[in-house]
Amino acid sequence: MKTKRCHIAAFFFLLFAVAFLCAEPRIVFEKEVFDFGEIMEGDTAVYLFHFKNEGDTTLEILDIRATCNCTVTELKEKLIEPGKSAIIEAVFHSSGRKGKITKSIYVTTNDKKRGLIRLKVTGKVKRMWGCEPTKVDFGEIRKNGILIDTITISSISLDTIKVDSITTEPPYLTSKIVYSKGDSIGIEVLLETSEIENERFIGVIRFYSNIPEKRMIIIPVYAKIKEEVKNRNQEVAPTNN
Repeated sequence: MKTKRCHIAAFFFLLFAVAFLCAEPRIVFEKEVFDFGEIMEGDTAVYLFHFKNEGDTTLEILDIRATCNCTVTELKEKLIEPGKSAIIEAVFHSSGRKGKITKSIYVTTNDKKRGLIRLKVTGKVKRMWGCEPTKVDFGEIRKNGILIDTITISSISLDTIKVDSITTEPPYLTSKIVYSKGDSIGIEVLLETSEIENERFIGVIRFYSNIPEKRMIIIPVYAKIKEEVKNRNQEVAPTNN
């Protein structure tokens, strides 16, 4: 009888030991991608990533890191017991950003199957002002000519853009306003290529206005001088011996 009881006790002990050794945490997020839609530059998007430990042992959050312009709050409790839930707060700062955005938050855990989890924050940031194109690149050019391009400056926050001044560097890079339509202005850019001395040209246009979000807009201008190829039929003057 005692032997039978010992066998039963040993069986349950072995069963408990196996269950203990097989116990693992399991992290499950309600949502791993948050799309904040469209926001204006300067606005902040906030989202709460809810997750739960659906495993049968303690879940440990080892590390949380976010890419630039995105911050996360520190968890008060990094040890999440089975069946318990927690929240990771993500904050995206849109200042200095525009267009489509994808930011990542990396969560490191002791979950063997999901040791590293990537959460995503996506959306679109719309600027209160615009500059198209943001730079002027004439590419490869020849000397002794005039190159022309047009830049459009626009504003969402203003009904009328008032220009304070436009400056250019160097002197043979010039600009002038070619049209003004209230919340947008067209600027013509002219480059006298005969004055370029170096192989590569880099110039700057500075646009000063009443746009509150961007009083000064800097537009770089680039060009590369193409080497002149001599005509094969060109005669070479004989040298006098």
